[in-house]
Amino acid sequence: MKGLLATIALRRVLSWYFREVYGHHEGPGVLPFYCDPTRVGTFAIEPGELVVGGDDAVFRLFVTLSMYQALRDVVIMRRQLAMPLSSMRVLADAQFLHQSVMANLCSALRTGKTFEADCDVSKRAGIVDCGMWASASCHVKDATRAFNRMGDMGKLPTSAWLRFWKDGALEKLLAKVHSEEASPLKRADLLVQRFAQVHRVGRKLATMFVSALSTPALSPGLTPWFPEIDGNGLVVVDTNVARAVDAFRPVGAAKSYEARVQWLVGQARKIDLREFEPMVPSYSPRLVQQALYAFGSKSNRHERGDRCSAMRGECGECVPSVCPFGRSRRMGER
Repeated sequence: MKGLLATIALRRVLSWYFREVYGHHEGPGVLPFYCDPTRVGTFAIEPGELVVGGDDAVFRLFVTLSMYQALRDVVIMRRQLAMPLSSMRVLADAQFLHQSVMANLCSALRTGKTFEADCDVSKRAGIVDCGMWASASCHVKDATRAFNRMGDMGKLPTSAWLRFWKDGALEKLLAKVHSEEASPLKRADLLVQRFAQVHRVGRKLATMFVSALSTPALSPGLTPWFPEIDGNGLVVVDTNVARAVDAFRPVGAAKSYEARVQWLVGQARKIDLREFEPMVPSYSPRLVQQALYAFGSKSNRHERGDRCSAMRGECGECVPSVCPFGRSRRMGER
């Protein structure tokens, strides 16, 4: 019975998503936030550059999305919007990274693996420095100051560049994945595994990145890796999605990332998304997950003026177990 109720509740979330969000705040006719300078400032990628999948545009996308960790999306977006061009360049400009690495004498910068093992740049007591070249200027230290987050997060852009952009590595990686795997869906999985190796990235952020380039329903016309790589089978499990999945599953169900992914994939097989929107794929765990994310994110819904944020009681179409506003009201009643 729990499984049937979960499917019914999930369908209600999907109905809300395709009515209130899709085609209005994301999807067809909407510029993705990472291409919109009014939302992310100098981090915004020119759509014409993204559509051809050039190295510079894809690198900027990777770093821009990788910043969305440990804080609410709206907070990170505001920080990106406020950052000057100089900070964006040290974080997300592939040409700047190339020049900086080539000009640096540090032996840690030979390869991605040596960099992650040997570079000890960190922030301690508010001071950014390293042990190998103490007090010396360095783009990794500059990136750490620009991030102004976890002590060694400034290593992320250089780790990515050394692993997947240096000497045409991205093109070689894509060619290798194409030759190793015939299925576009499985190719997407392989790429997630590769990009998750970047310092401080991991599976969730790698999935966001790969799916942004290979799920046309979310960014029509701006997914240069599709159809050779198909991100529809991917699932991004953030806090909001995890909370919703756990609310729908039986008590005691495994709470690992993979267990949540597999539950969503199984649910997606039971639902024909074209019942809600005829222009999307009938099967897409990524879209099902996106609906849960959009529904469960209270701060994002507030930011776009969601009508539910001003309601006092539960609406007739609510899914109480995962509604962020209903949860707040119930806590207030206690």
